[in-house]
Amino acid sequence: MTSLKQQLDRLYQHIAHRLQAEVQDYQQRIYNNMENLYKYIRKGDVVLVEGRTKLSRIIQLFSNSNWSHIGMYVGDELIQPHRPYREQFLEKFGDNANHLLIEAYAGDGVIAVPLQKYQNYNIRVCRPYNILEEDLKQVVEEVISNLGKRYDKQNIVDIALMLLPRWLNPFKKRSVKACLGSCNEFQVICSGMIARAFQHVGYPVLPVLTTTPDKSNPLKLNPYGGILSMRHYSQILPRDFDLSPNFQIIKFNIIETGEFDYKKLKWED
Repeated sequence: MTSLKQQLDRLYQHIAHRLQAEVQDYQQRIYNNMENLYKYIRKGDVVLVEGRTKLSRIIQLFSNSNWSHIGMYVGDELIQPHRPYREQFLEKFGDNANHLLIEAYAGDGVIAVPLQKYQNYNIRVCRPYNILEEDLKQVVEEVISNLGKRYDKQNIVDIALMLLPRWLNPFKKRSVKACLGSCNEFQVICSGMIARAFQHVGYPVLPVLTTTPDKSNPLKLNPYGGILSMRHYSQILPRDFDLSPNFQIIKFNIIETGEFDYKKLKWED
């Protein structure tokens, strides 16, 4: 006989498959210039993605944000001579192995994919401002170490419940330090995986102010103006990297090039 767990797993796989279907009304706002992207992106940058699946739409809805997914750019790090699966990545991705992204994806778990995968998506590149080089290397290494882990579907469910209106929210009294999801070392979601790596070096994504601003303490010394509490990484969403005051937005398509003549744009009559 089929166990209840097996039945639930089959149901989840069926639902996950349905939710991976693409929506028909996706609107790309600009054609991404991959030459520019490869030129300006750096290892350790995070790439926010406006997904085009039904699951993406659900995440956008409950998070009140366009960004439904996130990955970390690691460039050619996985094909360096000391990497154990160097040849495997070279064979699988060819020249694209020089520009890889690590992501946690529903159904696939934590995988490496070419950055080119998101050429025809709305994306945003965010860079941790003024992070120490050694800390950034540690962040990248930790994200790489997650390769092969499973996707934590319970984490997504718990986040959705947490974002419900307060009168429906079962987590309304839960601390910002509380873990959501499966809370183990073998399952992650895209944003939580990356947030945890930054938190391990003390770099804030979107911390919580625990006190009122201290007017006697110059903002130059503490730009947040008060004592901070680190939100548990399992509560971090892709949108939080966009909202974070610490992450710089890299406008690779136009602004980074320093060249933009709006007078030459072609408009439909």
